[in-house]
Amino acid sequence: MRTKRIELEGPAGHVAIERQRGGNTVRIDSIIAEPGKGEQAWKTWEIDAKGTDDTELFWIATEVQRRCDGVVGTNGDVDGYYRELQRFID
Repeated sequence: MRTKRIELEGPAGHVAIERQRGGNTVRIDSIIAEPGKGEQAWKTWEIDAKGTDDTELFWIATEVQRRCDGVVGTNGDVDGYYRELQRFID
């Protein structure tokens, strides 16, 4: 069994994480319901499933957490999003 796509939702936004079978790219789409001034409503990352290091992945998880939850979270808050992203990385 493998996870192909997962969607996560928080009070402020939504994220979809997807990797196609045999693909080397992970696509992360984030949407904010009510973006603040100067903030993008829609943001997409495409990362290498084999070449993305833990530091970069945690940085992305930090931004995804903030966009979904609407507030800057603690490391524990970010860790939940980080673990979901790790499912798609080799």
